[in-house]
Amino acid sequence: RSEMRKAILSLSCYFGIPRLSKWFVFVPCQTNWLPNDSIVVVASDDFYILGILTSNIHRLWVKAQSSTLKGDTRYTHNTCFETFPFPQNPTDKLVEKIRATAIELHEYRSEQMEKKQWGITQLYNQFFNEPSSQLYKLHKKLDDLVMQAYNFKSDDDILEKLLSLNLELAEKEKKGEAI
Repeated sequence: RSEMRKAILSLSCYFGIPRLSKWFVFVPCQTNWLPNDSIVVVASDDFYILGILTSNIHRLWVKAQSSTLKGDTRYTHNTCFETFPFPQNPTDKLVEKIRATAIELHEYRSEQMEKKQWGITQLYNQFFNEPSSQLYKLHKKLDDLVMQAYNFKSDDDILEKLLSLNLELAEKEKKGEAI
């Protein structure tokens, strides 16, 4: 679509995710790659955004908001992305930590996939739920930072908190307030 091409034109990369996948993991994509309609594109090259979208908080939202096909999650921009409330007031220091951890995670995944000659699904199938793996540890670090960005506690009902934030932001948007 011409709007998407225009939106990614000035970026160093964009983030893409298959509409249908087991892991629904966003990856940075080169701007000369033109995705088809089976890829959801986020027109950003800020790894802070990638960090938020890679977090368990976003995965919980996606699982609650998405449909499925044969057990795989269907990621849609209107139910999973557009309704997702991003943290509103993280400190600059925390934003930078999330950005740096997202870059570290991306570099680690890329290195491992290249070294093992695996795709991202195989990497996640093998190591995502393995507490001793570096992939697990990097996701845990990212998740802890994103929890801080939202000021959520481990015993909070995350979906309830996200829904409250979503409704609060929708009300502000209705009133024309900045979000």
